[in-house]
Amino acid sequence: MDEFRFEVKIPIPMTQAQRFQVWLKTHPLLFSTHYAPRVVNSLYLDSCDLAMYETNLNGISQRKKNRIRWYGDIDNGSRAKLEFKLKKSGKGRKIIFDAPLDLQQENSSWRTVLRDCYNQLPEEARIILGNGVMPVLICSYSREYYLSACQKIRATIDSNIVVYDQRYSDRPNLIQSQPLGQYYLLELKAAGDFENELSDLMGTCPMIASRHSKYVTGIRKLIWK
Repeated sequence: MDEFRFEVKIPIPMTQAQRFQVWLKTHPLLFSTHYAPRVVNSLYLDSCDLAMYETNLNGISQRKKNRIRWYGDIDNGSRAKLEFKLKKSGKGRKIIFDAPLDLQQENSSWRTVLRDCYNQLPEEARIILGNGVMPVLICSYSREYYLSACQKIRATIDSNIVVYDQRYSDRPNLIQSQPLGQYYLLELKAAGDFENELSDLMGTCPMIASRHSKYVTGIRKLIWK
């Protein structure tokens, strides 16, 4: 279980991408590559009336997201993790459980895939997840990872962000996608003890941080496509 941490998000227009790369790599905090780039896939689970979406859209200070995340090929969820992303007063943390998804079964349905996944979850995860959730969308993107020399602040840059609508399909839709737009997403993350360091970094940022949720943006894209 992660401790509560600060997380700042900055959508970056395509025309400003190089500027931000230079800013990050030449900053006195000396950011350098921390992990090799990889593809991130997240299946968001919500109620039929999209209660989680509404909570996030309205900016309620204490909220939760349910998602199953895996890396690499979108059809290989064998090492997926169920993540509960909790937000409270501007800080967030994750509760994580193993939740393998078998997305390579021929003619597999979401009901079968999620039932098999649910049966492997510990009781604590089942209680937190609750009842009445369904697959809403898969968000997939490429992510680059950076870490400051002091190891107090982590940065990620997401690109090629697309969503796959799951609302009206009995089977996983891993083919038909919608791009979220022509932009990059910079995320800066720091433990609660390093709020001052993060604030100082943001004071030199070329753009102002803003609220951004891939899930909320994805739902809007699917509704208004």
